Amino acid sequence: MNQLSIRKNNLQTKKKKKGFTLVELIIVIAIIGILAMIAIPKFGQVRTDARISDDIAVAKNLQTTTSMLVANGTISTTTAAKSVTIMTGDTGDADSDAIVARIDGSVLPKAKSGNFTVKIESNGDVSVAASGVTLAPAGDTTVADYTAAVKS
Repeated sequence: MNQLSIRKNNLQTKKKKKGFTLVELIIVIAIIGILAMIAIPKFGQVRTDARISDDIAVAKNLQTTTSMLVANGTISTTTAAKSVTIMTGDTGDADSDAIVARIDGSVLPKAKSGNFTVKIESNGDVSVAASGVTLAPAGDTTVADYTAAVKS
């Protein structure tokens, strides 16, 4: 009889022990807090890296568009190199307006650091820069140089 009551008492205590203790909950909350402290700054860096990659991709598209316009004669090459700044609105510059007209969508590209500048050489070579860094054609150090220019 005594054994039966002990067994019954053990079953009742096992049934009552459902849930977590306060210490266990505090430990879980502390772990989540530590993970959040690590993840939030990393998320900001990922966003910055994505924006830089986006600017480089836009620069390549602007280079391709400008090269096409030079090839079909819409933008003429002269004896001297010329620079065209891509800005919103009617700039009054026929070359800039021709490039902007070929961009898909209603939103004009704007670099993280300001405006894109398209440089057209007299031989028809096209390069695109932002913050003084040539983004297209891209070199081995383009990402590092542009990241440093944007952060400074």
